[in-house]
Order: sequence, then C-alpha cells, then structure tokens
Amino acid sequence: MKKISKWGIVAGAALLALTLGGCTTDSSGTTSATDSEITAAQQEALDTAYAGYGSDLSDLQSVDVASGKSFYVISCGEAVPSCHLPAQAMVDAAEAAGWTASIADGNLNSGGTGFADAVNQAVAAGADVIVPVGFPCVAAQTAFTAATDAGVTVIGGGGVDNCDPQEWASIRYWLQDEDPDTGIWYRQAELQADYAYGKLGDDVKAIVINATGGPWGQYLVDGFSEQLTNLGLDADSAVVDTVTVSDEENGDGSYVQKVMTEILAHPEANTLIIPVDGYLTGGLSQAIVAAGLDDQLLIIGRSGDESALQLIQAGNSGFDATVGYASEWGAWGSIDTAIRVLAGEDPAYIGEQIQIVDADNNMPSSGDYVGDVDFKSAFESSWGVN
Repeated sequence: MKKISKWGIVAGAALLALTLGGCTTDSSGTTSATDSEITAAQQEALDTAYAGYGSDLSDLQSVDVASGKSFYVISCGEAVPSCHLPAQAMVDAAEAAGWTASIADGNLNSGGTGFADAVNQAVAAGADVIVPVGFPCVAAQTAFTAATDAGVTVIGGGGVDNCDPQEWASIRYWLQDEDPDTGIWYRQAELQADYAYGKLGDDVKAIVINATGGPWGQYLVDGFSEQLTNLGLDADSAVVDTVTVSDEENGDGSYVQKVMTEILAHPEANTLIIPVDGYLTGGLSQAIVAAGLDDQLLIIGRSGDESALQLIQAGNSGFDATVGYASEWGAWGSIDTAIRVLAGEDPAYIGEQIQIVDADNNMPSSGDYVGDVDFKSAFESSWGVN
C-alpha cells in the first residue's frame, strides 16, 4: 500500500496566520501567499501540514473472518476521549465482523495496576482476542504474558510491543514505508512542527508537553524537534521547555497547574505543543484563556475528537489547531489486523489519514475527524460482511 503524502484536501479560505500577513486560495484549493510576510518555505510547510499522510485502502485484500470470537478492547481510560473513542470504535468494528465485543477500562493505570487489572478482567471473561489502546506492552507485561499463555490473541491498538520477549501476536501497521513502531508518531509531530513553522517562521519558541505514560510521548517530542531542525531552525533554541505529564497527573487533573506554571515561567514562548487533545478539553484550554494567554500562544494539539474541534471552531478558546488522525479508522484497522492474524495471514497496512485541522482547513462538518475515505465500507467489504 503506497503512502499518499499530498492529499490536496485544503479547504478554501485565507490562512489566519499569527503575524504572517494575507493569503488567498487559488483555484486548486491550495492556500498561497500574496505578500512577502510569509516565505515560500513557510507556505510549503503549511501545505504539507494540511495535506498530511495516509492511504485510500485500495489494496485491501479479502479475508475470511473466524466466527464466534469474544473480543475485548482494553481502554487506557474511559474518562478520556482519546481512549474512549477508539475503544468504542473497536467494539463497533468487532460487532460488524460478527464477534461479541466488550470494553475493559484501564482507568489511566490507576494505582499502577489499572492496565493489568483490565487485561486480567478480559482473560477471566473468556476473551479470545484482546487489543490494548493507549499503552505499551511493558505497562502490563505480566498480565499480557498470562493472556498469551491462556491462548488469547493480543493485537496492538496503536502502541508498541516493547516486552522482552514480545507478547503480542502483531502490532497494527500504518504505511509500508514507515517504521512500524514509531513512524506514525513522528509524522504527527512533524505536522505539528510544519504548522508552527508555517505560521511563525523562524520565530518559533515552543513549550512541548511530553506524555510519559508510554514511549509514544517521547516519539512526539523527538519528532517535533527533528522536524524543526529539518526546517532550518535551531531546535535547542526553538524549544524553550519540555513539560512531562504522567498518566497519574492526567487522571487527577494536576497537569493543568503544572503546565500553566511552566507557561508563566516562559513569557518568550509563543507556541504550545500538546500530545493529546484531551489535555486541552480537560481543563488546560480554560486555564489558558482565564490567564489571558490565548493570544500569546499558538496552541497545536493531536487527536481531532469532536469536543476538541468545537473549541478550535469557536475561536479564542485556548486551542488553534490539531493533528487530526482518524482514530476510528485505526480502530477498525486493529480489528482487521486481528482477523488476518487469526486467518494465518500477514497484517495489512491500515494507513489511517493524519493532517492538520484548524478553523479553516480540513474541519469536518460535524463529529470527530475521520479523514475522507469510507474506511468502514472498505473493511466490511474485505471481511465479506456488507
């Protein structure tokens, strides 16, 4: 399956740049600059950010679905949209394939055992297939070992199997030319960097939040810095601070004060990079607005759930743009991966779309960001259920 690096789905409308000057939209729908205040390099970065990456699933092959399977998705935390939404989408996909499906809540690893407790719950309930969402293998290694010893097929839900020895039957694969463990995370971070550079040019001064609950948080941090370097910036100067947020701090809400303290300590900062939109919708955007810092910061998230997109559309809300990634598409892809593994076949490349969404570009008319491919029909057709 080939990577499509320029989707060309850039909504018509002027770019609302921070201090960047006027732009227009040409007949092809690609936004272009009309004055010297935005450089050609900035425009190219914006075009890349809006175009994004992904697949059209045109190469998806048919597969026989094993019948009568019991499926459990292990949600990283049902209280968080970025955990709940893909978990529910996996339930929908599994049921569409003809399986029974349930969610076990990892409760943001409450007490340090929440993820393992949820895996053990699924095994005790007779799960044939388990997919963890939002956490890596090592976060519940003993439980995963017990699951595989019991004959349960474990499939990655976007995370990495970093257990030693590895315990999962397969991870979910994105695009053929990308690193299977890190590729999609680095690409998402690159799009955040492209957007920040496109809006602010060489003046980027970013505070970056690192979600420490899994290795993907560091992938995003590293990917952002590396792309700034690729764009010609000194990443050591452009990233003024990195703030760590643990699952526990996310769960009890203490991350809001922690991040706000760092923002106030860096008045030179003009960009805030968020690893999960739920941090903003969970109270951070409200705190930023209350402190009068919304106009100071270009705030770029990552997810694209409906509540986040509503804040972006509202304006003056402590949220400017996000890397929309089709988490529902990826969720269906995890079920497709499980189906193919059970059938003794190689997993397919799922290729869910990712691209920058702001108030004027790539914003869906309603609901979550899902991309522009009818992925459900593509998967159902390959499973022979539609």
